[in-house]
Amino acid sequence: MAAAARDRGLDPRIVPLIGTEAPEDPAPLAAAVRRLVASGAAGRHGSPSPVGDRPRVAGPDWLVVTSATAVRVIAGLVARLPADLLVAAVGEPTARAARAAGWVVDLVPPDASAAALVAALPDTARSVLFPRSDLAAPTLVDGLRARGIDVVDVVAYRTVGTGDEPITLDTVPAAVLVTSGSVAREIARRMTPLDPGTLVACIGPGTAADARAAGLPVHVIGRTRSAEALLDAVVETLHHSAPEQEGTSVTGRFPQVRPRRLRATPAMRRLVAETRLHPAELVLPMFIREGARDAIDISSMPGVQQHSLDSFRRALVEAASVGIGGVNLFGVPERKDAVGSGATDPDGILNVAIRIAKEEVGDALVVQSDLCLDEFTDHGHCGVLAADGSVDNDATLLRYRDMAVAQAEAGAELVCMSGMMDGQIGAARAALDASGHSGTALLAYAAKYASAFYGPFREAVDSSLVGDRRTYQIDAANGRQGLREVEQDIEEGADIVMVKPAMSYLDVLAETAATSPVPVWAYQISGEYAMITAAAQNGWIDRDAAAMEALVGIKRAGADAILTYFAVDIARTLTEEAAR
Repeated sequence: MAAAARDRGLDPRIVPLIGTEAPEDPAPLAAAVRRLVASGAAGRHGSPSPVGDRPRVAGPDWLVVTSATAVRVIAGLVARLPADLLVAAVGEPTARAARAAGWVVDLVPPDASAAALVAALPDTARSVLFPRSDLAAPTLVDGLRARGIDVVDVVAYRTVGTGDEPITLDTVPAAVLVTSGSVAREIARRMTPLDPGTLVACIGPGTAADARAAGLPVHVIGRTRSAEALLDAVVETLHHSAPEQEGTSVTGRFPQVRPRRLRATPAMRRLVAETRLHPAELVLPMFIREGARDAIDISSMPGVQQHSLDSFRRALVEAASVGIGGVNLFGVPERKDAVGSGATDPDGILNVAIRIAKEEVGDALVVQSDLCLDEFTDHGHCGVLAADGSVDNDATLLRYRDMAVAQAEAGAELVCMSGMMDGQIGAARAALDASGHSGTALLAYAAKYASAFYGPFREAVDSSLVGDRRTYQIDAANGRQGLREVEQDIEEGADIVMVKPAMSYLDVLAETAATSPVPVWAYQISGEYAMITAAAQNGWIDRDAAAMEALVGIKRAGADAILTYFAVDIARTLTEEAAR
């Protein structure tokens, strides 16, 4: 092989990796050889046999050899083969070794593989002697036996490594030639890691499978299982991998463009991150329950509570301490009625909570209030009902006007319009301006979709809803309707627009962010929070990692800020990571 490599312009370096030793139990081989010698007289394979006139015994009619080592072993034990013994060799190198030993080689299959020999052996074959390495695959033996041929399968030698010390080469080779599974295993054991630019070239598919099993990459496989085909494949690959001229990009096996360079270390990944999440971009939704003495856990949202006024104060301080951007407040009243009277009562739970938030953390957090009637109505809808039970859009706008003013007077800096009534932004803006609250900002739940993921929220606000809200929230199938709602709300005076839910509507979020002249927010809603939390509680995912990935994905899609129940935990994690 070395000479053939030089003929092709390669500079071969021979690294002995494997050697051979006698089998641990030589008895089976000795018995097979005695039977072979006793089975006939020599003639085709050399001078007359020394067995003379001794009685002949039945022996194999074929000798199959798959390596030059097997030839040397048998030739060392048997001076002359029986005259009628036929010889099959796998591969031309093995055949050359057999001829050099004085044997007549009757069969060399076109493909130097055990499978090819199994197919090529004629139907007249009755029995085969197969001297092999202790590591030989069972392909040949199993294949011949499946054809009904008797196989004397004996270990003629053991394949062993030449040592245990690692092998270090003076120069990085362009290619490493793997000529057997044993060689592949020794390369993996003693020569790895290989340079990323080094080709691993295997003599055939079987050897390639062995190389992969040993943990080596495989870049080249010869078209046929021969040294010549392997060398030709290496030369061809190296030729196509070389740059055509200085400075050109490599188009073959050795790429100059390696995106993995920018993923190599945590520091590098942080440095080149395209999307960065900051605590100030997170808003915490909070639920405050009227009359509660202690915080009440929300069973469908583990880690989230309906707050009493006292626990609400403590939670506000904690939220401010981790540096989030704001809190979005929802009231849970004790009494409900058809028009949601508690929503405009200055002493109603939501307006009381707004005042408390302004007192406690007004300088640290943006205090946001939810403007919708669903928490306050006994029917659970987001608006006033008409006589036929439908939501009366324009009658609801009158209630929204009063709610906006009540929340602004309680101290809300950002009134969040979530009811999805046509014209709600214009109605609220006009009412705020007319009442002297032109400085109060409006957030429009512009693209708010009817979603199954709202389920846990219904528990959080003790919703009385029977039925659904599909007559005013957008159908999940419609992206353009969401974009139209965004455009309308901006025209009516929205200072911020929002997409809700976030994770199932990233396409709508991305399109909104691409065209909106005002900030675009997204709401990671209760069901999205609950499914991550529930999966983590079952041990299926890492809660914090999954939450972080989801929020980064929302930010990457275009959100300038995100409402999320993970806000405090993620803000704390981000701060800790920044400090490291």
